[in-house]
Amino acid sequence: MIRKVFLRSFTPNEIPHKFEAGTPAVAEAVGFGAAVDYLSKIGMQAIAAHEYELTAYALEQFSLLQGLSVFGPSADKKGGVISFIMDGIHPHDVAQILDRDGIAVRAGHHCAMPLHEKFGIPATTRASFYLYTTKAEIDLLVKGIDNVKKIFN
Repeated sequence: MIRKVFLRSFTPNEIPHKFEAGTPAVAEAVGFGAAVDYLSKIGMQAIAAHEYELTAYALEQFSLLQGLSVFGPSADKKGGVISFIMDGIHPHDVAQILDRDGIAVRAGHHCAMPLHEKFGIPATTRASFYLYTTKAEIDLLVKGIDNVKKIFN
């Protein structure tokens, strides 16, 4: 970004180079290439099928839980993300207790504050599933949700 440096001043390079500070992200580019190769080897259709299977399984398990409301469409119309609330328990409390048990979820507005306002809810808890998620982990999530209910009831 700098053409020449003097003791008390400098001469910037020409556009666009003067806006390119620092060393290019070479390691990140190599890592990104490796990630693309890895996902290509597995196949995006296989990944999507696995994600669908997990999401459908989780929605089925969630439907058995009393006092839990799920937001969003059916598994065939969504990715591997499920947002939910539990009756009488703040989503941040749900996330904190699950985190304590080693279950990673997010709680908050998830960049959709107007939607939360429309539904009159303070936030949601969100579970995400992907290539590395297993049904056993979803079972642990369901067990963790049961544990949250026990703590608050």
